Amino acid sequence: MEQEPNQKGAALEVYDKLEETAETLRERAVQLKTQLADRLETGASKLRQRSSDTASGMEKSAEWLRDTNMSTIKQGLARQVKENPGRTLLIAGAIGYLLGRAFKGKDA
Repeated sequence: MEQEPNQKGAALEVYDKLEETAETLRERAVQLKTQLADRLETGASKLRQRSSDTASGMEKSAEWLRDTNMSTIKQGLARQVKENPGRTLLIAGAIGYLLGRAFKGKDA
C-alpha cells in the first residue's frame, strides 16, 4: 500500500514537469514569432530601398505574424500538412537547411 502514494506523487511530479515544459515551449513559440516578425520588418526596411513590392509583402507578413495567435498558426499548419504533405515536407527541409546554414555560419 505504501507504493500507491509514492506512485501518485511521482506521477504528479512528472505531470507538473510536463506542464512547466509545455508552458516554456508556448512562451518560446511566442518569442520566436515576435523575433521573426521583427526580422521581417527589418528586412523590409532594407529592401524598401531596392524594391517596394517585396518590402510591402514582408511588412504584410510581419503584420500577419503579429496579429495571428498561435492556435490559428497551428491549425493552418495542420491543414497545410494534410492537404499537401509532400510540398510541406520539402518546404520544411529547405527551411531546416537554411537555418542550419545560418547558424553554422555564425558558429564557424
